[in-house]
Amino acid sequence: MENNTNKRTVFYTVIISIYYIIAKLFFFVRFVGRENIPRNTPVILMANHQSALDPLTLGICVRDREIHFMGKKELFKNKFLAWCFYHLHAFPVDRGNIDMTAIRTAMNVIKTGNTLGIFPEGTRSKTGYMGPLLGGASLLALKSGCEILPVYIEGPYRIFHPLRVIVGKPIEMKDLREGRMNKETCDILTHRMEGAFAHLSGGKALPPEKISEKQK
Repeated sequence: MENNTNKRTVFYTVIISIYYIIAKLFFFVRFVGRENIPRNTPVILMANHQSALDPLTLGICVRDREIHFMGKKELFKNKFLAWCFYHLHAFPVDRGNIDMTAIRTAMNVIKTGNTLGIFPEGTRSKTGYMGPLLGGASLLALKSGCEILPVYIEGPYRIFHPLRVIVGKPIEMKDLREGRMNKETCDILTHRMEGAFAHLSGGKALPPEKISEKQK
């Protein structure tokens, strides 16, 4: 893999720097577990999704590199917003279909030594709990060949309310990558990802029915 983890672009740097100041002053943002992020190697950061600010929050969490993001294609319909998103290293994905173009773009991000940020729920949660994780995220994780780190963003993105970003340890996938890559393998990884988010959040990421199932 090529190593582009330290590459810098002006637009991304300016936007992330401004947001860092805002997040420190108004959200009292605090980071936990940043030492789990491998240095100078490509990695996929998988985070929960509750706000349009989540990509920027991931951006200030990983200050030594620039993150490339998947975003729903609807966000790119406005030409000005599309220009901004592209310059923040975002690329569109059709969530309703198997978007091979988006998958190839994501794989190229990893192949060229960059960092990929994805939100495996596929859309923002409005309940305060994480929604179901999409199988496509697991497939991409397995095919990528790099480490996958869960990141839990503990909101609520309200002024003068603390915002915590918790980075977990890499999700174990060696056994899954050594076997056949099929739906069952993806389901196992999805379950591990859910467990990782539950652990990082202290159970807050799980809806009440999920907690009941685990207690049975």
